[in-house]
Amino acid sequence: MSLTATEKPVRHGRVRQPAHGVGRLVRRLDRERRRFLHATTPEVPTEQAWRAGVAEGLRLAQLAIRKGV
Repeated sequence: MSLTATEKPVRHGRVRQPAHGVGRLVRRLDRERRRFLHATTPEVPTEQAWRAGVAEGLRLAQLAIRKGV
């Protein structure tokens, strides 16, 4: 049996839903990441490392959202 233009192939497993508002979420994460990277006052190395860790976590979250994980 061949597929016609009106038939859809059967997909097994997880089906991706349309991603509404993902672009807005990614932009917000980018804003937050930039805010965490730049401190307005001098900070101790521990706080600087913590901020860098938060920024890296936000960056990874962006990548995961874009990939649809």
